[in-house]
Amino acid sequence: MAPAHPLCGQLLEASAFRRLNGTLYLVVRLPDGSPGTIAAAATSVWEEPTDRAAAVVLDVEGLRALRRRVEALAPAVTRVASRARKGK
Repeated sequence: MAPAHPLCGQLLEASAFRRLNGTLYLVVRLPDGSPGTIAAAATSVWEEPTDRAAAVVLDVEGLRALRRRVEALAPAVTRVASRARKGK
């Protein structure tokens, strides 16, 4: 990682890996919205999270709440998909 780089420390959305001339790159969305590539070795993509608790996105109760929301939305999603298939 290059501490002097203007993007150092920023979290970027990565969408793919690409190998160019033997170097592995991440395809990322830059802060201005444009696509870019960054050498994977210059990022923290391979590092383990330093705080394992920070890596947890949902606890059990959060997962149950998400399931209830998805189940509640399922009939509406089915209706929209059915209309789209019929061309309405």
